Amino acid sequence: MELVFPCEGNVAMEIMFGDEYGNLVVVATVSTATILAFSWILRRHPIVINAVFAVVISIAIFAFSNLVNRSIFGTLELLFQMVIGSNNSWNRVYMVAFWLAMVAISVIFCVYVTSIGRSSTVHRKFFHLTVSLIYISGILFDPLFSWLCAWLWLCIFILTELLRYLNVPPWGAVLNEHLLIFKDVQDSELLLTPIYLLVGIFLPLMLSQNVADLDFQPKLAHFAGVAAVGVGDSMAAIVGSTWGKTKWTGSEKSLEGTLAMMFSMLTFLLITNTFILDPSSVVSIISVSLIASLIEAYLTAMDNFILPFITYLIL
Repeated sequence: MELVFPCEGNVAMEIMFGDEYGNLVVVATVSTATILAFSWILRRHPIVINAVFAVVISIAIFAFSNLVNRSIFGTLELLFQMVIGSNNSWNRVYMVAFWLAMVAISVIFCVYVTSIGRSSTVHRKFFHLTVSLIYISGILFDPLFSWLCAWLWLCIFILTELLRYLNVPPWGAVLNEHLLIFKDVQDSELLLTPIYLLVGIFLPLMLSQNVADLDFQPKLAHFAGVAAVGVGDSMAAIVGSTWGKTKWTGSEKSLEGTLAMMFSMLTFLLITNTFILDPSSVVSIISVSLIASLIEAYLTAMDNFILPFITYLIL
């Protein structure tokens, strides 16, 4: 079975916005790097970092306005149009509404876990599910807009962690209260796991060279992050922590968890492959499921990034 997913949203975006998406990503990433640099220099005076944010964001808006040759108010209007999308398609409206629902559920879940004062492996893997659902809906119905959002979300995640790590008032205390409880054993003082999760899931789309093509159709490799982290790693952690008895030599990971990852990845990829216009070979699917599962068994850090990257390369 082959499905050709809707691309009329892409057509409208190409006609309406041209290179604005790329310009916005460049401005956002440069601004994020600038804020990081100045915030680190001023880390002993965290209250001043608020001014750094205000100044750099103001300059970023001005720079983007010049790039798109619009006034400040015209730029704000353009940004709003980027969000609401084409007037001829409801795909964007439904998709953004779904994303907002996923974010709302995640926030409510975060507040709940904070209230009970502890987080388990199952709790932490909940976010793998919501991020995966956001990614799948995005790449199927509006890949170009999802590409843009992936880069912007990455900038937001990095800046949020900056505010938390440097304890910038008034944000630092609130962020530490709600985020530290989700600290993974792989994290140091920096909570990088959420950033690795975002990059790992969205990496195939972020690396795509043809995402702006009007006839863009996702390949199985575009689901590498969902397969490796959203499905495989999550099942490995849940099954391993609940029923894992047989430990791998030199590792805290269990054979049961590894088998759960391998078979869940294999099942997800085989099912997804039946809906792909240009399917991958069954041999590559079996191989990547086995290789990624064995690597996960001995990974002690950055698995949310390394596993999707390896899966993407093989597929």
